[in-house]
Amino acid sequence: MGAEIDGVDNTTSEEMADWEGTPTQLARVRIETSELKAEAAVPASQTHRLLTTILDTLVVLGAVLGPALTLQVVPAAFPTEVTAGTIAGQLAMLALVARSVHRGKPGPQPSD
Repeated sequence: MGAEIDGVDNTTSEEMADWEGTPTQLARVRIETSELKAEAAVPASQTHRLLTTILDTLVVLGAVLGPALTLQVVPAAFPTEVTAGTIAGQLAMLALVARSVHRGKPGPQPSD
């Protein structure tokens, strides 16, 4: 999985299909996996908001999927306290990541 932020863009969304190396007015984020390819372009002034939204989405997915997957793979004979502690540790790490990102947030964001 890779993510990249590119320059700024004047092109329309139709022209953005192949944007490698093109200087632009927009900040662009592209995320690719073997199953998924996602691209987003926003005005450069909104890049922080876009990246924060992406991180928030990943934290929510992690908070739901992490414990669910842990419960799926833990054997029935595994002590309940250890399983609960593992899930609590996962959620605590996600909370720390989200808190550290939001702590560095600049002042009030412009409203659209």
